[in-house]
Amino acid sequence: RAEAEKRLASFALPPGYTIRFTGEFEMQQESEDFLKKAFIISLLLLYFIMVLQYNSITQPLIIMTSVVFSFGGVFLGLSLMNQSFGIIMTGVGVISLLGIVVKNAIVLIDYTNQLRERGLPVREAVTMAGCTRVRPVLLTAITSILGFVPMLTGINFDFTTMELSLSSESTQWWFSLASAVSFGLAFSTMLTLVVVPVLYSLNQSGTLAFSRARKWLHSMYWSP
Repeated sequence: RAEAEKRLASFALPPGYTIRFTGEFEMQQESEDFLKKAFIISLLLLYFIMVLQYNSITQPLIIMTSVVFSFGGVFLGLSLMNQSFGIIMTGVGVISLLGIVVKNAIVLIDYTNQLRERGLPVREAVTMAGCTRVRPVLLTAITSILGFVPMLTGINFDFTTMELSLSSESTQWWFSLASAVSFGLAFSTMLTLVVVPVLYSLNQSGTLAFSRARKWLHSMYWSP
């Protein structure tokens, strides 16, 4: 199709005639447009729900950084597995990643806020939350990744004939989705455990510095 587009670009058509690619290409374009809209809508819904939950604008942004980390894992997994970015299967895998990776960051942020409400300093709260929540976060990620191992390895068990197959058409169809979700989840989980607490600490430090600067300016203005 790409070669045909190059050749037809310099092809002189009679007046009133146009060339348009249809069939599988047209269906792929429709699926791509739909997945783009679904991805943007899901991101906006996640952000607005977290804004209402935390009554903050910056904390949901910190949580949404885990989505960016998952993209790096998706493209890393596709390159390692020598797979192309499939519009349908890989796109569905990326959208399904949103809920999983965001949940891991929510677990960290929520428990850190609870510790802060108990009176702990920022650094101690971040450290204790990371040590306490590292086990459930890792267990969630590991169990999710293990669920995609049969699709990645191509192992299939037919319960009707009770036969084990090392290669099947179904696993080939789901391979790109499994590699995107598993690698994206593994990559984002490792970075979420480090980057999200650091960003939370920087956010609290910046908020405290802004409050001090505001009080200083207020006192300098009203002292005369």
